Amino acid sequence: MTNSFVCAVDVGTGSARAGILDSRGTLLGRADHPIAMHQPKADHAEHDSRDIWSAVCKAVRAAVAKAGVAADDVVGISFDATCSLVV
Repeated sequence: MTNSFVCAVDVGTGSARAGILDSRGTLLGRADHPIAMHQPKADHAEHDSRDIWSAVCKAVRAAVAKAGVAADDVVGISFDATCSLVV
């Protein structure tokens, strides 16, 4: 029987975080990658969608590697974010 895992992703103001969990909810590996915030003028903050997506991809790949699981065995993915998502 093949093992099944879930990837949970949280996108925050300063970073994207990813974790790989087994069917019991045990965290097997996690990683994060920073997201640059641009402040073009006072009281304004912007994030580049490409930077968010790149950070998500890097965090997920690193979490899968740290968990030591095959990417093909990840059967579900969950997203949470403080901003709009680029998926």
